[in-house]
Amino acid sequence: MNKKQHISILLATALISLFMLWGIISRIQFDFDLRNFYPLEHEETEYFEGYVERFGWDNNYILLGVECKGAHIYQPAFLKEVDSLSNSLLQLEEIVQLIGPTKQEIYRYVPFMDLMNSSPLLALDSSAARLAQDSLKVVERPDLLGQLFAEDQQSVLILMQQKEGMQYEDCKRLIGRIDSLIQPFEEFKALHFAGKCYGQTTFVDLSRQEVATFVGLSILVIIIALFFSYRRFWGVWMPLSVVGITVLWTLGTMMWLGFSLDFISNMIPTIILIIGISNVIHLFSKFLLGLQAGQAKKLALKQAIKEVGRATILTSGTTIIGFLSLLFSNVSPLINLGAFAALGLIYAFLLTYSFFPALLMISQANFQLKAAKDDFWQQQLGRLALWVEGHYGKIIIGSLLLMALGLWGSSQLRINQHVLDDLSERHPQIVDSRFFENEFKGTRQFEMEIILRDSSKSLSDTAVLRALDPLERYLLEDYGLGSMFSPLARLKMANRMTHSGKADYYRLPQNRSEWKKAQKIEANFLANGRYPLVVLPQGKRGRFAGKMPDMGSLEAQKRHAALAQFIREQELDQLIDYRLTGSAYLMDINNQCIADNVFYGLLLCFLFIFLLMLYLFRSWRMASIALLPNILPLALVGALMAWNGVDIKISTSILFIIAFGIAVDDSIHFMAAYRLASQEAKSKAEALRSCFRGTGKAIVVTTLILVSGFSCLLFSSFMGTFYIGLYTSICLFLALLADLLLLPALILRFGEELQE
Repeated sequence: MNKKQHISILLATALISLFMLWGIISRIQFDFDLRNFYPLEHEETEYFEGYVERFGWDNNYILLGVECKGAHIYQPAFLKEVDSLSNSLLQLEEIVQLIGPTKQEIYRYVPFMDLMNSSPLLALDSSAARLAQDSLKVVERPDLLGQLFAEDQQSVLILMQQKEGMQYEDCKRLIGRIDSLIQPFEEFKALHFAGKCYGQTTFVDLSRQEVATFVGLSILVIIIALFFSYRRFWGVWMPLSVVGITVLWTLGTMMWLGFSLDFISNMIPTIILIIGISNVIHLFSKFLLGLQAGQAKKLALKQAIKEVGRATILTSGTTIIGFLSLLFSNVSPLINLGAFAALGLIYAFLLTYSFFPALLMISQANFQLKAAKDDFWQQQLGRLALWVEGHYGKIIIGSLLLMALGLWGSSQLRINQHVLDDLSERHPQIVDSRFFENEFKGTRQFEMEIILRDSSKSLSDTAVLRALDPLERYLLEDYGLGSMFSPLARLKMANRMTHSGKADYYRLPQNRSEWKKAQKIEANFLANGRYPLVVLPQGKRGRFAGKMPDMGSLEAQKRHAALAQFIREQELDQLIDYRLTGSAYLMDINNQCIADNVFYGLLLCFLFIFLLMLYLFRSWRMASIALLPNILPLALVGALMAWNGVDIKISTSILFIIAFGIAVDDSIHFMAAYRLASQEAKSKAEALRSCFRGTGKAIVVTTLILVSGFSCLLFSSFMGTFYIGLYTSICLFLALLADLLLLPALILRFGEELQE
């Protein structure tokens, strides 16, 4: 290419970059929608969508926990402030319904007048002594104690239902209004918040903060690494410009296509910066070596592209394949991560071999490095090569023992997910969630739909309800639900109303007269919007809903299995078909699906690498040799995760694909360099020494940059991102050791075919 063509490439790159920058500035958005984490095109997701149409959303709520300053909650001043706050919250347009401790009524049915009489559960205007008497009514009510009133009498719960379809800005505005309402109250010791709006705003705000943090730290790491590698200004800004433009193009493409960033895709800029710089360094280092050997700039660049280009195509291809394997996932955020990370690496490759060469040819910089620095690398890597030659047998035996240990440890990994698993334990949202778990019987939603098998029966039939009563008791006493909405619970509440609100009568009616009265109240009073929808008008479908502590998907699966066994033992499967559903249930299913997808994705990557090496060397033995050093780091990292109690879940499962796709790059560079060296060397040992001297420095430097770059993710508030940063860094470091120790040892011991 001539100078005019080089300038044209630079101008075209600049124009495209401006277009992408405009897209980022004008269209960038962050989002977190729990529905994006439901499994795509899955029968359970489709069923839940129908369930929502029948019964409504299961997570459109806000929890507000209020702790009192005094000795207990039954104090007039405290309860009056709670009631005042409840009244103010009800005035907010975003709040559809509110259930609070001071809004509870005791309903009594007056039969001779055929009307419902009510009185407040708590007499707010009375004395403390009277409120102490009222507290005894709360203790007798399992539907209130531990639900709206904490058992330790130190806090109360206000439950609000928010409008459906609220987006981030709507939630942010609502939270601001709630914050302004709670300021004047003096009797509140502490306030705790949970629910859809608070979770959504927390994840979006953190995603925004962390994108800037990660990009800034990654750029700083790259600058430091490039400076210490080349000690020249041009050695910093030229490679950095390539990956900077790559990030610009990738994010610009996302925004122009209408995609948003979330707590998973916010890693894309960091991943592209850190991985993209690797190819630039390999090309740049080879170019500088050519100049030091006395070659002209154009010849040095041409020779560098010839020697490094093929390996770069292979390494970029393997990493891209790794990310593209995420397309087989059934979760939108993971699909987006895989697609746009792969696109970013394609951009990085194109810019590395178009924009970067043009920049080098146009630049007037004096590309000279101090010889002493390269002498240091040559000496140390040469010594390492000699040491490997003398100890390759011990290296292989030790590596095999470590691999066996790693595979055994990895087999202990658990697939487990909690609802708010991705926030650190110190985060306020987790602290508040633990408060509700401990004081108000949990935050995990339980949803189950039942369908009568006999179309002639109804969920209002006495026999049907009596047959289902053991199921409700099992869910409350054995399954672990802390509260319950169901057709039976509604009728039991109606029965209590017919007996002056006495707690002992919270049960199914026991005779025909009681049944008649209770069902009349149920139809005329409770079914009129005062109780959640639990039976469809036809009477064939019903709903059992409640909440429970977030025990994790692993324990939830055990409880689901126990529930299924109970239904079979009680022969309830002859009466009903049942279906577990809900947001938490879908997340559990998704977690298992993702773990399976990652496993098959890794198999695909292994197969691709094996075929790639088979094509490169035309040798089954050499293809196997190239694969083994990349299995060892994955096995050891899996074992470390298992021993440290890190479970496989949506956020952590992808680290294996990311780590493998990156770690294998150095193996490919090493094997490609060895293949070239073996054409002129007289022995395997000589070829390996040449390989260490020629490509060893670039492998070490790029790995150190990758490790440092992924270590930036350790500053994340999202635990999944933190673990990706930690264990990917460990995996890459272990992969470097495997490439410099195990890979040449295997070649020395089993690489005879190459010399034939």
